[in-house]
Amino acid sequence: MTEPRWRGRADAWFKVLGAVVLGYLILQRIVGFLNEIRDVTVIAVGGMLVAYLVLPLVRGLNQRLPLWASLTIVYVGIAAVIAGLVWLFAPTIVQQFQALVQALPAMRAVVERYLSTTNNPIIAHLPVPLRIYVVKIPAQISGELEGIALSLTARVFPAILSIVGVLVLAVAIPIVSIYMLAESASAKRFIARIVPPARRDEALGLLEEIDEVFGGFVRGQLLVALAVAVLAIIALAILRVPYALIIGAWAGLADVVPYVGPFAGAIPATLIAGFSNGWPNALAVIIAFVAINQIEAHLLGPRIVSSTVKVSPLTVIFALLIGGHVFGFLGLIIAVPIAGLIRVVLVHLFPEREVTNAEVRPSLTHAPRKEVDPNDTDA
Repeated sequence: MTEPRWRGRADAWFKVLGAVVLGYLILQRIVGFLNEIRDVTVIAVGGMLVAYLVLPLVRGLNQRLPLWASLTIVYVGIAAVIAGLVWLFAPTIVQQFQALVQALPAMRAVVERYLSTTNNPIIAHLPVPLRIYVVKIPAQISGELEGIALSLTARVFPAILSIVGVLVLAVAIPIVSIYMLAESASAKRFIARIVPPARRDEALGLLEEIDEVFGGFVRGQLLVALAVAVLAIIALAILRVPYALIIGAWAGLADVVPYVGPFAGAIPATLIAGFSNGWPNALAVIIAFVAINQIEAHLLGPRIVSSTVKVSPLTVIFALLIGGHVFGFLGLIIAVPIAGLIRVVLVHLFPEREVTNAEVRPSLTHAPRKEVDPNDTDA
């Protein structure tokens, strides 16, 4: 007697559900373990990011020089550049940061005075409870900003100057990245040995594609962030906005996070410009950041950032939410390339097949539904 079709489908769905639950439990254990060794995780991830960042330089020199000489030249050169940048800009950054912390109470007072005045055409027409709540918002925001600023001043800067901070930032991560580069060939050879010969070419191809996805995204995103920081600093300096160096540096750092970064950089710049120089200057800052964002989106991004990640915007959003929740800012940086790596692995496990609109029967289409070709593979 043949088995009913519905029972076979139910068994298949139960297997899929079991695989999802098992994968979630394994991932939960892995994340928990990585959180327990967070310091080691940060060093390992930082070393991997640095290794991918300098890989093209090392690979280029390695064409003519031994690997040890290539690594020495690249890392000594980078150390010299970093030392020069710190010598040039660190005093100004610290000075502007301290000045910003001291200016926060005055900025709060200006906002509170504007919101509490009876002549304000917007606030005056709000219900009394809502008006009271709105008036308290600047104090709450300012309190949070002051707390963050004081925490950074009291903890981060001394930590950077401490022996442990110097060892972690200036020694551990670069050393880990050097060993990753030096042993990359041995690691690939080990993988080739343990993979059956019939699947060896596929496994090595998967590794190469992972290198392309992760390395292309990391290098491209950091270069774009550096370009955004430089453009923002120049624009803010031309517009005579105070604290241009730290605001521009923050704009570049925030730009590492897709979608969220441009707003995170533009909002503080606009607010400080408005407080310091008035609304015309704030409007000019908005225009400048819109122009920078357009340059990034249409010129820098497509030319610099690797397009091999190929993950949908919705996937990017959820990847950022999960990465930020699990590992904080570091998770935001690595969330998108990891999503790209997962896509690469899934494509190798389940090769992509073109599916027509007739098979999908989409309820929503980008083009008008009556114009959609049922035999096309794009709606």
